[in-house]
Amino acid sequence: MSRTHLARMRPLLGFLGLLLAYFAFPVRWDDPLLSVALGIIVTAAGLGLLGWMLIQELGRYRRGESIRSTESLGMLLVLLVISASLGFFLLNLADPDQILGLRTRTDALYFTLSTMTTVGFGDIHAEGQIGRALVCALIVFDVAVVAALVRALARPPGRKTD
Repeated sequence: MSRTHLARMRPLLGFLGLLLAYFAFPVRWDDPLLSVALGIIVTAAGLGLLGWMLIQELGRYRRGESIRSTESLGMLLVLLVISASLGFFLLNLADPDQILGLRTRTDALYFTLSTMTTVGFGDIHAEGQIGRALVCALIVFDVAVVAALVRALARPPGRKTD
């Protein structure tokens, strides 16, 4: 596989690794041992794939092939979405009254994306104080990150940051 082809595949493979880790991560330790072990193995494989992609991206930077990479920024954004989704899902398992309407990992992903895009359909919403605090933190973080990304991408190449 050529280096150019691999560079184009990095975001997709990183996304696939994160998705595998997200949906396979065992959250109920009272499930049968084989199920928990398989979940840990698939999660580790997904994180391993993501780690390999990030190492490839860092190598690209070290070789001076790119000052900033939209692919790596995209992978970091996907990492944020998946991490927030897993956090909301685990919060819901610990206290189902925190986020009403959230039952599955897909619900958590949907809730995270609708919150980050400020669409907020209302069918799943934070009800408890912890849930609302996490949503507020995600919104503030999202606004700051998106503003920084837009600024970084809009800056002409070669111009130093302020």
